[in-house]
Amino acid sequence: MLLLYQLERYELYILFALIAILGIIFYCRAVRSRKTYKCPECGESIRVELMEASRCGMCGALLKKEENNHVER
Repeated sequence: MLLLYQLERYELYILFALIAILGIIFYCRAVRSRKTYKCPECGESIRVELMEASRCGMCGALLKKEENNHVER
């Protein structure tokens, strides 16, 4: 915490800007990593992050990935 008190005002603004930029980058990566699957047997939609799903949680059938699973930019 002592390090923050020794920073000049412009250095503190640069530090906050870098933290904000990294937050935006990590958020965008998390949004792109989301995958949506639709069960061909029961019609249940399953959404997972940072993983692959191979079976439906409701009926156990094999899943297929939906084509339109990314956010429009």
